[in-house]
Amino acid sequence: MKRLLVIVLLLLSYNASHAQESGDDDFSIVLTAGGGLAHYLHAVDIEGDVRKYGAAGHLRLMWHPDHRLRMGVETGWTFFYHYDISEVDTPFGPTSAALTLTAVPVLLVFSMPVHEAVTLYAGTGGYIVRSHATSFDNTVNVTSFSQGWMAAGSWELGKLGGIAIESELTWYGATEFDDAAVILQMQASLPILRW
Repeated sequence: MKRLLVIVLLLLSYNASHAQESGDDDFSIVLTAGGGLAHYLHAVDIEGDVRKYGAAGHLRLMWHPDHRLRMGVETGWTFFYHYDISEVDTPFGPTSAALTLTAVPVLLVFSMPVHEAVTLYAGTGGYIVRSHATSFDNTVNVTSFSQGWMAAGSWELGKLGGIAIESELTWYGATEFDDAAVILQMQASLPILRW
């Protein structure tokens, strides 16, 4: 995973001799909202029904200066996995259990357009990881913080008015608990402030 982050950072520095030429002479703050399907990447060693696909969405606020290197913040919500164990025999009698693991990213993000329609992203920060478990007719919610990172690439499909419509492939990594997900999503980007 560290190698992937290094590769993304190297790609962000691609064509460094032209990194200060963005083609725009102004500054802007761009809001991006997206949603799609997340797939959990690691094995879930549980005997039962395991679902590693679910919904994900994000909000990203980026500063676009008059050069290519951009920075901003990202948050959202992503599904990691869910499992159900039905009718397990325990010393207290048969019971069923379920657990859902989700995360909220809190990331500092850097990006750089590397082609007319392609932008690469790399970020660092953390994830608020939430476990929602039910067993013996009780519900337990546990929230913890994990350091983490993200890497992504977006492709602009076109513009609708002043809104850019994009597809994006994102890799989230919560390193402390070794959780990771790949997300394929559609998103819309809109400049909310320009000067």
